Amino acid sequence: MFFRRIGAYILDCIILFFAITIVNLFIPVSPETAEISNKLVNLANDYIEEKISVEEFNKESANLNYKLSKETYISTVVSIVIYILYFVVFQAYNNGQTLGKKVFKIQVVKNDDSMVDINTLLIRSLIPYGILVNFISLVLILFVGKGLYNNISTILSNTHLIVIFITIIMMMFKSRGVHDYLAKTKIEQV
Repeated sequence: MFFRRIGAYILDCIILFFAITIVNLFIPVSPETAEISNKLVNLANDYIEEKISVEEFNKESANLNYKLSKETYISTVVSIVIYILYFVVFQAYNNGQTLGKKVFKIQVVKNDDSMVDINTLLIRSLIPYGILVNFISLVLILFVGKGLYNNISTILSNTHLIVIFITIIMMMFKSRGVHDYLAKTKIEQV
């Protein structure tokens, strides 16, 4: 079951990558966004070529990433909406299955084997797909300063990675991840 889940997740990520990329083609991008992206690339090259220290790299990349996040917040909103539409709404109306789960013949059900609803899928989807982290980051980028944003964003990202790692270990040995326990769901074969 573990490998079916991983396969379904990878397929779903590929589908969403293309969907988000296509939608983002229609979102206007400011000239400053490209300039910031180029500065980030040049900064990375300077670090690789040992022209700057790790401290200089970290300080400048934090500044540039903050500016980039400010410039691209609309793309973040679009990504959150697409993830919710796919992993919550689409899955709720397709018997607990995304396209990846359909291909791998698995579905999400409640612990009592009843069908999942939108609320259950929303709770279940907040952690593994980064919806919660992206939403909090979006709120932070809009309402707090650079220093606080960078500190909280780093903590959020690291915490999210730890939770994902724990979830993968749990799924390997218990067939249920953190998100399954929070939402009181499980995966079963169709």
